[in-house]
Amino acid sequence: MEVRLTISQSAVYEEVAQTTSYTGAKMAGDGGALERISTVDEDQPELKRFWDESRAEVAQTFIRLLGSEYMDGDEYNLVLNVSASFDAALLPGMELGLFSYFVQSITAKWYVYVNKPEAGEFADRGGAILEDVKEKAFFKKKPVRPTYD
Repeated sequence: MEVRLTISQSAVYEEVAQTTSYTGAKMAGDGGALERISTVDEDQPELKRFWDESRAEVAQTFIRLLGSEYMDGDEYNLVLNVSASFDAALLPGMELGLFSYFVQSITAKWYVYVNKPEAGEFADRGGAILEDVKEKAFFKKKPVRPTYD
């Protein structure tokens, strides 16, 4: 069975900008943190590289199930070949998890440059989220015994 997960690249970038701005604004005692930590439009080439690295990590994580992964305009599409017993009810959570992974991963890579103390925490959280999405992709519903009237 084939399933498709779709993530908006621009929505990920917006969430990364919001996360980095919030972090910078909340750093007590560091007046220049907001300007140093927040991502701005001029950072797009670096963020694009981090997006591509994160895509490669997703493809590697799902290599056993990977049908394809590609960009269609602003949308990232991950096509997985899952078991016929896959529970389709997990798809919304998987999509949300994949979105969160991209945000955490890109933010972690950005923080390696501008906020090293928090980089590892974001990377660890992103890795855990991606592992959770992978676990859902491999999950199979219990078989249901047919009933006859």
